[in-house]
Amino acid sequence: MSEINIAKNSQTDLQAEKRWQKLSKRHVSIDKAFLLLFMLLSVVSSCQESKMNEKKYMWGGALVAPKEYPVEIYNGALVSGEYAYRFGPIYGIIQQGWSEQSKGMGEPSVPIELPDELQMTWYSIQEKKFYTGNWKLDKQQIADVWEEGAVDVRTLKKDEFSTLIVGLAPEGKLALWAEGQRQVLLATFQAHDTTISKETAREDFEYFFRQDYRDAIYEPKELYGAELYAELQQRGWPKPQLYLDYNKKYAWKFAVEGIDIGPKDYFFYQCFNAERDLPFNTDSANTNLPKPIPEHTYVKWTDDKQQHWVADLRFKYDVIKKAFEQFEPTEKIDFLFQIDIDANVLNTYLRSSSKQVKIVGYDLTLVRVDN
Repeated sequence: MSEINIAKNSQTDLQAEKRWQKLSKRHVSIDKAFLLLFMLLSVVSSCQESKMNEKKYMWGGALVAPKEYPVEIYNGALVSGEYAYRFGPIYGIIQQGWSEQSKGMGEPSVPIELPDELQMTWYSIQEKKFYTGNWKLDKQQIADVWEEGAVDVRTLKKDEFSTLIVGLAPEGKLALWAEGQRQVLLATFQAHDTTISKETAREDFEYFFRQDYRDAIYEPKELYGAELYAELQQRGWPKPQLYLDYNKKYAWKFAVEGIDIGPKDYFFYQCFNAERDLPFNTDSANTNLPKPIPEHTYVKWTDDKQQHWVADLRFKYDVIKKAFEQFEPTEKIDFLFQIDIDANVLNTYLRSSSKQVKIVGYDLTLVRVDN
């Protein structure tokens, strides 16, 4: 074969090799594209399946605010993937108290996904400020609390949570609770101030800017009530930090002296931060798990004659706080009911392995009840 033919053949082979390499690279690129498309479709399919299989619940929303710091709602919502439970001016002035009954508007007629977002804009009347914010919620945390529920002490059946309560405190502080027989604090948030004018306000909020409305509704004795307004003028408004201080926890549990209490007898506590529960005497809730300081407590029990009794009392925050502050937050404490039925005496103490401190309550009740 001539050198010319050999050169031509070599050149032909080289060109063929280059075409093959290009073709191979093209096939690799196509394969990668198909692989990426397959992975994307798998992720989308997985997300859709997860969305379809996500458990749904019956729940509604509600609002609370301190009686010393009333608010008006501009707008807001608890938002899930398919639904928004909305808040607005229709709620009127909110001021029932931080740990009192919430103000809601019912719940949807069918189960829906739990929310993963909170939106809220409101006016703080005492501070003369608008606050606003948008926060992501821990949906799994809410679902875990919903699934846990509580045991109804009267029926011994599971009690379901029913409401998500949004609390609006001064300086743009918010709290979110799950409410049922128990009430559990889920999270706290911080809003920032904002400006809403007559020109920019929604149509359903225009009344807010009328002077005759403010003169009538914001008159102090009308807004707070004569008794509370006199107290506020004398001692001043609570410090905004108070509504976060309420969340401080101690390792306390209930105990009794002077009576026999059985496994089906139970306690009640409602804390200044609005958490509450009704644990049985032997319930895991009545342990040294950290709990906030209680505002209202009672014990209900049945004596050996099958008579039902209740020992009930409430506390002022400054008084009971001083008692708790004599203990470390991790120190195991008995919240002790000391009861003498014959003498009609009810005393309460905080007791650890090293000391015992008396706490003075009010509205004391020690009585026999029908059931």
